Amino acid sequence: MKTFLTLAFILIIFGTALSCKKKEDDGPSQQVTDVVGVQSDTLKKGTFTGYDHGLSGKSFIIKDGDKHILRLTEYNMTPAPDADVFLSKSASYSAGNVLKIADLDGGYTNSAINLDIPAGADWESYPYVIVWCTQYSVNFGVATLSKP
Repeated sequence: MKTFLTLAFILIIFGTALSCKKKEDDGPSQQVTDVVGVQSDTLKKGTFTGYDHGLSGKSFIIKDGDKHILRLTEYNMTPAPDADVFLSKSASYSAGNVLKIADLDGGYTNSAINLDIPAGADWESYPYVIVWCTQYSVNFGVATLSKP
């Protein structure tokens, strides 16, 4: 009986060692990533220069199937009234030179935000992303978009 228990104990230890060894040999576990990756689907990118409300972060125009997305990453901004995100033809706001993408009035800390660009919009003719306070006419920041 003592021999049987010793043998069983050795088999349990040996089996545990093999299973641990097998896990090490399986290679790295699969990483879960976004369906639309910033590098592989990036058409344009830029980094914000902040002027107000602690605005900072990066902007990307990415393609997801038939639609285009303005992605803001590492996005920071203290809460602000009437903050709008625009694609713009110039680094400063002018009503005739912008395409409104979204309202972002809340506060953001190191956020990643996807904003749909309207279907059929000629986004390529807008080389800037502007965060603008429409109510008080204040430019919170701008990112110049360029090819990656």
